[in-house]
Amino acid sequence: MKPLTIIALLAAMFATAASAQSLVERAARDEVAHMASEEPAMLEAFSKARATLDDFLQKAAKPREGTSNYALKVAVSDGRNTEYFWVHRFAGNGDQFSGHLGNEPRIVKRYKFDERFTFNRAQIVDWTYVDQSANAMLGNFTACALLTKETAANAEAFKRRYGFKCS
Repeated sequence: MKPLTIIALLAAMFATAASAQSLVERAARDEVAHMASEEPAMLEAFSKARATLDDFLQKAAKPREGTSNYALKVAVSDGRNTEYFWVHRFAGNGDQFSGHLGNEPRIVKRYKFDERFTFNRAQIVDWTYVDQSANAMLGNFTACALLTKETAANAEAFKRRYGFKCS
């Protein structure tokens, strides 16, 4: 299985299980997590995100009052490694998109934090936004996949903290 590097907005930053850091501490540090692309939970996350992408893009185009932090997670490769970045302030039409990199690159270093870049729809693997009225982060299916590798207590604490609902 080929490992993938996942970098996420709030909820997908997990180090190895041996780490003594709390989930909140690891999230604050924007740490990198590795998960194989063939992991069933990650494949399911990608599938859910892609199946609901059009609805998300409609919401992002006309954000409802009380919602914010609309972002897309995009796969970027350097030919050998793939790293996933949250992309903010994005715009797109059909298959072509552009936006600003929301994470500091750790492996695929051809871009810089907040750099504007172009990508295509096939590179989008997840989406997220925050609904303040519901005190919830929506989407971010890849974070839910990563939570399957955490202890039940840590995963539940993290979901409560960030308003996650993984199904």
